Amino acid sequence: MLVMVVRNIQSIRLMIARLRADPEFQAMLARNTFVVAGTVSMILDLNSKSQHYRHDITCQWCERYATGLWRRCIRERKGFAVLDTVFFEFENSVDATSFGCWLKARGW
Repeated sequence: MLVMVVRNIQSIRLMIARLRADPEFQAMLARNTFVVAGTVSMILDLNSKSQHYRHDITCQWCERYATGLWRRCIRERKGFAVLDTVFFEFENSVDATSFGCWLKARGW
């Protein structure tokens, strides 16, 4: 049992070392590392095609109109149905405000 634990720890350390040495992974981390100035959330059922479409449209809005960096994080919330809370985080507070207004104008 102890041997397996040691092997797992070594395997994890090797994987971390490979990721730290990978320039593509480092570039991905750099693109997503910023101070969050504003957050906007949506609650969707991403298993529903129409609601997944809304998620796609919101991501397209962010790609097109956000002046600073942005990212999204999806968390599952359980209730009577499986719902997903999507958090959009923005580097620029003006982007967050504009995005929030855009969502409200659509009733989302």
